[in-house]
Amino acid sequence: MNTKEKLKNDILVGMRMYLEPAIMAILEAVIVKAVQNVEMTEIETLPAAVDDTNRYIIELFMARKATKLKKSTVEAYMHTIREFVALVNKPLNKVSECDVECYLYRKKQLNNNNTSLNNLRRNLSAFFTWMRKVKIIGDNPCDGVEPFKQVEKPIDYLEPTDVEKIKQGCKYKRDRAILEFMRCTAMRRGEVPQVRINDIDFSTGKIVIYGHKASRYRTVLLDRLAMHFINEYLKERGVTQQSTEPLFTHLRGDKTKVLEAEGVYAAIKTIAGRSKIDRRVYPHIFRKTTATNICKRGGSEDAVGEYLGHAPKNVTGKHYIGKTDRYVEQIFHNYVEAV
Repeated sequence: MNTKEKLKNDILVGMRMYLEPAIMAILEAVIVKAVQNVEMTEIETLPAAVDDTNRYIIELFMARKATKLKKSTVEAYMHTIREFVALVNKPLNKVSECDVECYLYRKKQLNNNNTSLNNLRRNLSAFFTWMRKVKIIGDNPCDGVEPFKQVEKPIDYLEPTDVEKIKQGCKYKRDRAILEFMRCTAMRRGEVPQVRINDIDFSTGKIVIYGHKASRYRTVLLDRLAMHFINEYLKERGVTQQSTEPLFTHLRGDKTKVLEAEGVYAAIKTIAGRSKIDRRVYPHIFRKTTATNICKRGGSEDAVGEYLGHAPKNVTGKHYIGKTDRYVEQIFHNYVEAV
């Protein structure tokens, strides 16, 4: 990290508590432009004390990187980093491969399974990758640490008989509406609360949503069966298809209040509980089921990824193949829509 970068970072850390993320981004651009043609002489590098150094690095991460990540991701990174720092008791810019291995070995002794250990390794690696990119360190100490061997579990999905069994647990009109909605759209539970009634084109069943995980908009669709049960639910609520209210709301209390991600999870668990189905049911299993059904009905993995909103991983997919809504509609009608 050179002197100009150190100055920029110090200012951003100092102003983080007072400015919104958008303003912070503007401030960073202004600083970069202001010091572009200025010569600076370095007097001091990172703070000397272990605690001061680590506090500075964490504050810098919160100022520069955390604003671009999901809150839950930042919380996971910070929990791992603070636990790691407490164990190794050394500056983060002096951490070695041996320190990472020691930390993971300690966690293994506490009966953490290999999946948990790999998640911890992944959190550390992401943080040290950021440190390398901002030139605090030269190499990521996690690079040489091998992942723990994990047994790949079979994909968890619902068979048609499971779906019919779960439907028997529907007590309210919202119950059936939410099951059919999840079957068709394969949305993540965190995406469901953002859908408002007037976001649905009831003539085509089309909905355009923003997927925060892939950071892009995508189109999903509802078939006639799903729209039938959604319309029944809306009639019960006394709202029209043009309403700007959330699509799914609370059954009790303020019935215009959006059903948040935790509420979607609870609703599906409650429906499954009433059905007495002898297996685990949760919102994400509908996403896995839709993906599996696309393949079982003859669709490709590319078709699955496109409908689920997975970001393309190769150069061709990212920069050379333009896929229209018509392609998504074909996937839906060929492989997702109720027969």
